[in-house]
Order: sequence, then C-alpha cells, then structure tokens
Amino acid sequence: MQHRFILGAVLGLLIMPALASASDDIDGKALYAKNCASCHGANGEPTDMGKSLKPFPARNHRAIAKYVGRDELRRIITYGVEGTAMTPKKYALDALEIEAVIDYIQTFDYTPSLANGKARFKAVCISCHGTDGRAQTGVGAKNLVYSKLDLEGIVHTMRYGRAGTLMTSKRHQLSNPDIADIANYVYSLRYLANPASGKTLYAKNCASCHATPRAIKLIGNAAEKRTVADLDDRLLDLRIRHGRHVDRAGEKVAHLTDDNIQDLIAYIRHEVK
Repeated sequence: MQHRFILGAVLGLLIMPALASASDDIDGKALYAKNCASCHGANGEPTDMGKSLKPFPARNHRAIAKYVGRDELRRIITYGVEGTAMTPKKYALDALEIEAVIDYIQTFDYTPSLANGKARFKAVCISCHGTDGRAQTGVGAKNLVYSKLDLEGIVHTMRYGRAGTLMTSKRHQLSNPDIADIANYVYSLRYLANPASGKTLYAKNCASCHATPRAIKLIGNAAEKRTVADLDDRLLDLRIRHGRHVDRAGEKVAHLTDDNIQDLIAYIRHEVK
C-alpha cells in the first residue's frame, strides 16, 4: 500500500510539469478572448460590462498578473469566486486549456504608481501601520519597513488578510491596481532603514557587553530553542528598550530614539540573518 502511495505521488509530480509544457501548444490568447475578455477585457483591463457587474466588478488582470501565483490563478479559473460573477470555468476549459490561459495572463505587464500607492496607503492602511509603515500605533500591526514578504506575499496578504489578526481582506475594498500600487509602495519602505547607522549605534551602546549581534544570548522564556534571528521586530524592540540588560545599560538605551532602535534592529537583522 505504501509503495502505491509513493508511486502515485511521483506520478503526480511528473504530470504537473507535463501539463504546463503541453499547454504551450494551445492558444491561450484565443481561449482568454472567448472565455474571459467579455468581462476582463482582451488586454486584462475590465470592459464597461465587467465594471458594471454586481455585487463586485470584474478584476483587472493586468495589474496583478505578475503578483498572483499560478496555483491561485488555477484555483480561481477552475472553481470561480463565490459571491461574485466569476463562475467556474472547469466546465468550459479542460486542464491544459486552463494552463494555457494562465500562460497568457502572465504575459500582461503593469507599471505601478508609487504616488497612487502612497495615497491609497494613507487612506486605508495608516490606522494600523502608521504613516511611515513602522506600525507604532499600539495595535500590534507588522512593521512594514522590516517585512520579509516579497511583492507576491504582500499582494496575497492584502487580498486575503491574515487569520487571527486585525489584518482583514482588502480585495473587495481596493481595486487590483490599487493593491498592486500599495504593494509596490510598501515594498519600497523597507529600504528606509539604515543598518550602517545601526552598526555605529551598536558599537557605541551594545558592543561592550555583546561583541557582535551573533554573540547575543537570549535568556528567560524566549531562550528556548530560539536565537535573536527568531525574534520578530516587536520582541527585539522590547528587549532593546526593556530587556534585563537595561539595569546595566539603561542610560545608554534611554536616549535612543525610535529611529535609532529601528536602525539597530536593521543592523542586527543584517548580521544574524
């Protein structure tokens, strides 16, 4: 029985690449024109009819073609989106044809607008993430300056939210171009941190006890099977400001600004990643 399972798994892995390669011989553009263009437009931008759909208009494929993974596109095309006019296409397209349509969608290109991304970020995101993305708002949101998400991950989080947090889905609140623009703006924020400044601050305030960030040893509850690299930015911030070392380094830590702390974190992240 176990051998059959392993054989089935191996065959499954072999079949999926075969599907993708076989789709090269099918005209995805023609299939898209026949099955999708009436709502989403021939070039991925919704038609007037698509924009008028209720309860939600057709989505702009061009804006997020490069940011939505193939698996998600396959799921949406195959099974549709419940509660919208996007019906399942598994009855009109076979597996190879769906792969060909995905191939065509992924040829779409989009130039994001950081100006619009910034404006929409201010309108929708700053109550939790703050005007500068550093999330110093007291609600536990992620500090976007130090996010490790790539553009696809940021877009997915905006579209579907994060379970168990205040981050709710924005896919019906924001258009796909807005989501793409905000994602690119958020991605640009991570370069505002200054690890070089953090290195100077570390040498002045920390190195007398911790020769390097790699030499920092965690104690207490956080120490079990964890290193500094495992701590998120909030915990690192708390340990720098309020950790047990403060009794010895209190005067040095007390004068550090919020930006100083973030630069220290950037340097520590750089050294222990």
